[in-house]
Amino acid sequence: MLTNYELSGSRFKILENDGDSLVKQGKFAKSSRLKQIKAIQKRHQQQNSRVITADKFQAFLLVRYGLTMKSKLRPVDKETMQRFLMAWIKTGGTDSPWSMSKMAVTVFQRINVRVPYQFYKQIVQHWEKFQKFIKREVPAVPLADRVIVSDLLTDDQLSKIVVRQLAANSLLNTLGGNPAMMSLIKPEQVNELTAGLMSGTAIDWDQVAAMFEPIPFDVSTAPDEPTKRWLNQLLALLLKRF
Repeated sequence: MLTNYELSGSRFKILENDGDSLVKQGKFAKSSRLKQIKAIQKRHQQQNSRVITADKFQAFLLVRYGLTMKSKLRPVDKETMQRFLMAWIKTGGTDSPWSMSKMAVTVFQRINVRVPYQFYKQIVQHWEKFQKFIKREVPAVPLADRVIVSDLLTDDQLSKIVVRQLAANSLLNTLGGNPAMMSLIKPEQVNELTAGLMSGTAIDWDQVAAMFEPIPFDVSTAPDEPTKRWLNQLLALLLKRF
C-alpha cells in the first residue's frame, strides 16, 4: 500500500511534470508567434522590394503579355495585339482608373487611319481575350499606387465604337487622310455611314471592305520597316481567313 508521503510525492511529481509541459507549451507558442510575425514581416519586405516605378509599367505588362495571351495567337495577331496594348498603355499610363469604355474611344481615335480596316477586325475578334488580360494583369502590376480597371465593354458595345471609328476613317480618307482634318467631319455623316456597316449588332465586314476599296491603304506612310512588314501582313489577310 502506498503511503501518504508516496502519494503526495507522486502527485508532486505529476504536477511538476505538468508544470514543465505547460512551460514548454508556452515557450513553443511564443516561438510560433514570433515565427509568424517574422514571416509576415518578410512577406511585406518582399512585396515592398517588388514595387516598380511608373517607367517600368509598360515593360512589365509586355512581359506578362508575352507569357500569357501572346502564346495563343497567330504571328500577325500577336503583333497586332501587342501594338494595340502599347497604344492602351500610352493612353492610360499609370493613372487610375482605366475606364475601358472611355479609353477604347480615345485609343481608336488616335490610331484612326494609320492602320487598314483589317486591324480593327482583329481587335474585335480578340477583344474578349484582350479585356480579360487587362482586367487581370493591370491591377496586378506592383506599382506603389496600383491601377484599377473599370467600365468593361461587351462585344456589342465595342462593335459600336469600332464601326463609328471605321466610318470616321472612311470620311477622313476622302479628306486626304490627314488626322488634323477630323474636326471637319460631322457626327451626322458618321451616323449615316455607320448604319450601313452594321448587320444587327455585328459589324458587316464585307460592307467595310467595300467602303475602303476605292482608296487603298498606303503602307509607305509607316515610320519604319518592321511596321511596314506588319501592315503588309494585315493587308494580305482576306475576310474569309478571319
